[in-house]
Amino acid sequence: MYEYSLKEGINDGFLTPYKVKRVRTNLDEYIFKSGDSVKQGELEKQQYDQNEFNRTIIIPERIDKIAQNLLDLMNPMDKTIVFCVDQEHALRMRDAINRHKTVRDMDYCVRVTSDEGQRGKDKLEQFQDNDKDIPVILTSSQMLTTGVDARNVRNIVLARNINSMVEFKQIIGRGTRIFEGKGLLYHH
Repeated sequence: MYEYSLKEGINDGFLTPYKVKRVRTNLDEYIFKSGDSVKQGELEKQQYDQNEFNRTIIIPERIDKIAQNLLDLMNPMDKTIVFCVDQEHALRMRDAINRHKTVRDMDYCVRVTSDEGQRGKDKLEQFQDNDKDIPVILTSSQMLTTGVDARNVRNIVLARNINSMVEFKQIIGRGTRIFEGKGLLYHH
């Protein structure tokens, strides 16, 4: 067995160095207040923490704010993968990004999950093609964690909690392939 670390790959020039940027929202827990309204379903309790966001409780305004913030922090044509909690969250994040985008192409941000089937595979292939600008942003959940080589990815966005260093490094691996002028964005 042979182990080759991320750091060794960077030092040897096979992988690009990356920068981690932490972005915090002012809503890392939610406590139900009397003026708040529930649009759908029922609250099971009065307080929810960050691990429950986009699973047990969905706060559309928070998703919207994260999408706006992401677009403000990146160059509009930088290839970006956004890792979401699940397929539903990836759909909501895609829609939020497309609401706030400045680039008018309808495929600027697309969801690539197992639910997308062949259309998702086609969009992923277009995204991986270094000669194609569109799609620019992919939202996904588990599908792209490993095994996807897209050398032109400039930003990796973690819009969900990562539970282990192994998973973090697998995801980071989607964005450290050598390609001119790379950076990395960690969004939380």
